Amino acid sequence: MPQTIADTVKALTEFEAELDMVKAEAVEAKRKLVLDSADWAEAAKNKSLAEAHEMATQRLAQARTEAEAEADEIRKKGQAETKKFAESISKQKKAASELVIRRLLGEGQ
Repeated sequence: MPQTIADTVKALTEFEAELDMVKAEAVEAKRKLVLDSADWAEAAKNKSLAEAHEMATQRLAQARTEAEAEADEIRKKGQAETKKFAESISKQKKAASELVIRRLLGEGQ
């Protein structure tokens, strides 16, 4: 019987050692998993930021192109209106000159 008790104590001691080793491995695996998770999260964050930056860059380029096209249309319209205005002034100036000449010559009365 004393041998059986000794064998049981020895088996329990070995089992406890194995449990301690498994516990240490589990703690190490948990630590590694936490570190890996942090790395994965950082990588996902960086990828998301890069994608968001790319999207913003594309939208900004598109908005700039649209704004430049609109500005060009406004410039062309302004030039056309300026040309019409200059022509109108020229016609009015010519008519005013003729009126002044007729008055000076006494024809406009």
